[in-house]
Amino acid sequence: MNSVLVKLFSVLFLVISPSVFSQSKEIKEYYENAQKFTDGKPLKLSFVQEEMKLVENFEGLQQIMLIRHGEPALNKKGWRKRKGAQDFIKAYDTVGVYTPEHIPVMLYENEVKEIQTSSLERSKHTARILFGEGKTYVQDTIFREFERKIIGLPNIKLPLKFWLINSRIFWLLGMNKKGIESFSAAKKRTKRAVIKLEGLAEERGKVVLVSHGFLNRYLVKYLKKNGWEVAHDGGKGYLATWLLFKYE
Repeated sequence: MNSVLVKLFSVLFLVISPSVFSQSKEIKEYYENAQKFTDGKPLKLSFVQEEMKLVENFEGLQQIMLIRHGEPALNKKGWRKRKGAQDFIKAYDTVGVYTPEHIPVMLYENEVKEIQTSSLERSKHTARILFGEGKTYVQDTIFREFERKIIGLPNIKLPLKFWLINSRIFWLLGMNKKGIESFSAAKKRTKRAVIKLEGLAEERGKVVLVSHGFLNRYLVKYLKKNGWEVAHDGGKGYLATWLLFKYE
């Protein structure tokens, strides 16, 4: 009986709400075409605007923009001993970023007054470079990057990339978590971060978060599970920018 009711509800939903699906499709197609018509130049992403007329009820549209920080101002090349790799990790969490050649996003005047950021310097510095001094910046440790520490290999010189990649892999496998947040705990924190973002989006309509690569990957994953759709997939690089939306 329950399965019959579920099927009936699904059919009714499709009958009475075709515009929701068609308008979601229009949003996605708009950003796909925007990417195509940049003549090979990087896209300057903006929120869906009411004047675009992509949705019938603009008040029913919620949007979240996720931006990865810029490139940290550190030398990431060369070979290091274990201590040198540990020093790099500490520095990575305290330095700012290089000034980018391209600003990947565009906000209209007074469109978003408050920018959410991680508590780490590379996120905060990126936000100020992108949006200037006319905004309010709200940092929160809930948006910090997934933690990592250097694995306990012998103190020999190895490529820095070897130390970083393998330390992350061992952490993901639950074998390199002593003294730091575990992968499981980080995912739970990300789900709490999603709740915060959704609350802000429901209240304000538009939210901007400048944070980190791993965190953003899982934010997108959990937002999609909650019914959010991706208008623009920014990829994994520095300043990668995602736009997600929910239309009701």
